[in-house]
Amino acid sequence: MCVGTSCHLKGSHHAINKLAELIKEYGLENEVELKASFCMDRCEGDAIAAEVDGRPVYDMTEQNVDEVFRREILGSGEI
Repeated sequence: MCVGTSCHLKGSHHAINKLAELIKEYGLENEVELKASFCMDRCEGDAIAAEVDGRPVYDMTEQNVDEVFRREILGSGEI
């Protein structure tokens, strides 16, 4: 996940903390590696730049971290 200036202003700090909580809550610490990255060259729009398994995630915001986690990490819209 990008923590560069633009994404930081969009809430990446909150999103990283929330993702870390969700990874721990679901016991995925040995399966999911959460890493911060400076500028990922996707500063346009309102979303925080992120990648999952090398695929870009174009819609993560500070408000929908849980939804993106369920979809991208758990592979489902349901918890």
